[in-house]
Amino acid sequence: MRNEFAGSAPAPERKPRFIYLLNLAQRSLQAALHDDAGKQNSARAGILFAVGDDDSGRPTKELRAQLRLSPSALSGLLDRMSRDGLVERRPDPHDGRAATIVLTAEGRTARAEAVRTARTINDRLCEGFDASELALVERWLETVTTRFSPGEKNDE
Repeated sequence: MRNEFAGSAPAPERKPRFIYLLNLAQRSLQAALHDDAGKQNSARAGILFAVGDDDSGRPTKELRAQLRLSPSALSGLLDRMSRDGLVERRPDPHDGRAATIVLTAEGRTARAEAVRTARTINDRLCEGFDASELALVERWLETVTTRFSPGEKNDE
């Protein structure tokens, strides 16, 4: 008969360090994107992808929501990209106080380069995993994104 006071409690099961690993993965991917895309970085690439390459552009409000950037972060990023000739601000046809962001010809070229870089990096990420493993990772990352999106209650 075992004395319940004699031993220590069993060690809790160690769970993966997801926050640490996601942070490290994000930094690694940002560095890879920067190295492969020259002067582009992940924030610029996000704008280039979100705006799209047609002439209709995207309202700044939509960009902010999609990329989860603060108004000041988005404004500063757009200022730098505008200065570098990648984007231009046009009056929003539906809201006189807002702007629509469109890519310039140079921005469309930078977008095409960023798309090629992203595809190359994504291919490298998928190496060595089968379709079911990739589907599980995709589902998990989408769950993280929706579970911890702005406005969601995060105390589950």
